[in-house]
Amino acid sequence: MGRAKQLWEELGAAMERADADAIVELYAADAVWLEPHNPPHETNLLIQAYLKDWLLARESVDVNVKRMLESDDGRTVAVEWAVSYTAAGRRWNDLPRSTWLEVDEAADAIRYQRDYY
Repeated sequence: MGRAKQLWEELGAAMERADADAIVELYAADAVWLEPHNPPHETNLLIQAYLKDWLLARESVDVNVKRMLESDDGRTVAVEWAVSYTAAGRRWNDLPRSTWLEVDEAADAIRYQRDYY
């Protein structure tokens, strides 16, 4: 298993546990995360703050991987996944997502993430 796949699995597990402290450790200090409908999230601390707020508004988060493509060197991974959670008294099931991750080898952490939904 490549490092990008391992970091993806750690990110999914941290989201399911609502563990914002673990999330900050997964990203390089100068990481960038891009997603629809939001400005870029730049730096591991801003990514953590955003995801912490996102997780505070949700309970029982479940990350379900549908497909995964990993580069030969293990530094890049593309993941098709779905997220389910409870928010505002309602259960949201299998919302489709797609994520690209690249690893910063020097930092041994995610340096670039791009999400689509």
